[in-house]
Amino acid sequence: MHGPLTILTSSAEQTERLAEVVGRVVGVGDVLLLEGELGAGKTAFVRGLAAGLGHDRRVVSSPTFVVLNRYVAQGAITLVHMDAYRLSGGDELETVGWEHVVDADGVLAVEWPSRVGDRLGEIDPRRVARVLLEHTGAESRRITIAPPENWTRRPGFGGLLTLAGRRVATTCPATGVAVPMDSPSWPFASERARLADLHRWLTGGYVVSRELQEGDE
Repeated sequence: MHGPLTILTSSAEQTERLAEVVGRVVGVGDVLLLEGELGAGKTAFVRGLAAGLGHDRRVVSSPTFVVLNRYVAQGAITLVHMDAYRLSGGDELETVGWEHVVDADGVLAVEWPSRVGDRLGEIDPRRVARVLLEHTGAESRRITIAPPENWTRRPGFGGLLTLAGRRVATTCPATGVAVPMDSPSWPFASERARLADLHRWLTGGYVVSRELQEGDE
């Protein structure tokens, strides 16, 4: 099992950018459990996640009162966004069709998962990533991501490792080729692949491949 990744962001925009990188790692069937105090940036994280999955981030809103929002778009992986804050226990999940949500053909993001109670036990733990967002200042956040083991074999995971300041053997996010941890172009297979990633950055097909800097805002 890969250890948790801790990444610092200095604004809501950087939190979204981080989550966009996560959105390029996750796949159908994955579940993200988002914990954090009010205002910690959970919904901002989901906006970035939606963008990484191919959605327009601007359509994402907090489902605090409706509990559940579903985002479907052509060419994008379906995103189901649940805010369990108003729930008093797992029994209330029947009213939102929990059994269909868990088996949905898409990605599920749950804010305040502790309100769901023991119903989380119905989710295969091999599908679950836990995300903790903590205040470190007015705008800054410490974000800890505990990924399932299968993420480490996916293209794009190297980008998360870069943001967390780690190096392990990974897969090039631009080419899908295996990259050893001592590669001078890590996490890319070559400098050409790095330039291809830079081209996507400049043309709007954004993939973070280095630590976020304050000037990136």
